[in-house]
Order: sequence, then C-alpha cells, then structure tokens
Amino acid sequence: MRTRISRRAGAASMALALFAWPVAAHHGGDVEWADKAVGPITGTATKFAFQFPHVFFEMDVPQDGGAMKWTMTTRWTPTILRDHGWSRESIKAGDEVTVTYLPHIEKPTIGQMVTIEVNGRELPLSF
Repeated sequence: MRTRISRRAGAASMALALFAWPVAAHHGGDVEWADKAVGPITGTATKFAFQFPHVFFEMDVPQDGGAMKWTMTTRWTPTILRDHGWSRESIKAGDEVTVTYLPHIEKPTIGQMVTIEVNGRELPLSF
C-alpha cells in the first residue's frame, strides 16, 4: 500500500514538473524586456494577430530611405484586451501606428507595447 502511494506521488510530482517548466520558460518576464520604455516610433501596420497567447502586430518603420520590419506585442491576451475595447479590427494593414515600447534585450526590432495609437486614436494598454 505504501509503495503504491509513493509511486503515485512520484508520478504526480513528475507530471507537475513537466507541465510547469514550459509555463515558467514562457513567462520569463523581466529577462526579455528592457526596464525603460523608449519611443515613440511610427510605422505602417502590415499584420495584426489577435490571437493567443499574446496579441501582436507587425509594422514597417521608415529608416534610411527604406523600411524596417518591427514586431510589437502586448503582455495581454485577446480576452483581456477585448474587455477593454480591442477587437480583431483594432489594427488593419495600412494603418498608421505609433508606439512606445519596452525593447527586447537581444532583438532591437521587437518590443512590448506600453502605449499605442492607431490613426491618431489611442488604444488602452494600462488597466
């Protein structure tokens, strides 16, 4: 009897460790983003993904006579953003988007939005 309980407890502990590791790895938090927001930068939206786990969009930002592709993400899920007025139509290809953001510490064209305006209209990110 005691051995059976120990095996079950061991198996449960192993399963918990296996499933908890990816969650902890995904939510690195301060490890990925700089401490201080920068910007604003303005560009033209090319893609908007209102999807799990995090909403993001891509934009072309003018630079040196061309355009550089940037990716901006939120820390929120679509469910939370929907409760604050966002929708699948919040950003469309061709929209002018201005953001301040926390830069990714290793990839300078990736950021986590702190503020966002789409065609001059602010979308809420602080709640």
